[in-house]
Amino acid sequence: MKSLKYSFILACSITLCSCFNGPTSQVRLIDNPTANEIKLVIDGKDIVIPANSNIKYTFEYGKHNLAYNNESIEFFVKPVKFNGRGFINPTQSNYMLHTFIYATDNTSDETYDKLYEKSLNKVEVILDGEQVEVELPVKVVNNFFIEDRDNRWDYSIDENIPDEITENINKNQSYQSRKIKMYRENEYLKFLKEDGIEDEISFPNKPKKLSEINQYVFPKLDLESITCDEGKKYLQDTLDKWQQLFTLTGSDVASKYEGFGGYDGMHALLGSKKLCPNEKDPEQTYSKAIRPLDDALTKGRDIYFFVIK
Repeated sequence: MKSLKYSFILACSITLCSCFNGPTSQVRLIDNPTANEIKLVIDGKDIVIPANSNIKYTFEYGKHNLAYNNESIEFFVKPVKFNGRGFINPTQSNYMLHTFIYATDNTSDETYDKLYEKSLNKVEVILDGEQVEVELPVKVVNNFFIEDRDNRWDYSIDENIPDEITENINKNQSYQSRKIKMYRENEYLKFLKEDGIEDEISFPNKPKKLSEINQYVFPKLDLESITCDEGKKYLQDTLDKWQQLFTLTGSDVASKYEGFGGYDGMHALLGSKKLCPNEKDPEQTYSKAIRPLDDALTKGRDIYFFVIK
């Protein structure tokens, strides 16, 4: 076993857990990185999160409403194929995914420099009061739902980045590894100062209205564009079943979701294209109409939420 020391710098590993085997709820962290307490209302229940802290909240499978700052958002909590990590960011604050490079002592400067350059991103910052673009080994995110399906990290907001990591390598082997640490913005600014950046720096933040959030939205489909009657009827029936699913909770969602949004549901949706062969639908209006739903189910396979609009 050999230890590697890191040098100043970003990537995450998604832990793939066992397949869905019957849970009926999902626990999610809700983080408040601000200097003031925040008040949420989840399904009519008042929730207070003190400044610079977080809570764990259990969401039963089914539809939920979260209200914050005189706005609200509806979302549907569902099963996934593979478990992942994530949290809810109701204030839409900035979080930083910073890359650290760990390397053995015999790593060449050329190898290290190439790794460092690959980790750099062009980032907008406010430097001494002026907004400029700089290159840093960091990715800035401020989504309402922050999921490791879209943003990879190895060490989360409440986990320390180690000075060394241990890997199974040969004694004289040159080896490098990139690890990503997620920071709250205030903690990241403190890290930068400790690392020697003396300039007054901050990061722009542009939160969206909750009604404008376009993350993981269950799509609206254009039925009227379909010229194939069999396909239009099938898709209408499918959407009606989804609406019925949205009214269920807990074990009822868990037992029925596979037939809608799991592999069975996705295969059935794609198989329905045979209802509208080229001779009936030369413009492929049915295939075009179902594409947003197919994309949402594919991309959302390992995401616990569908936003309902």
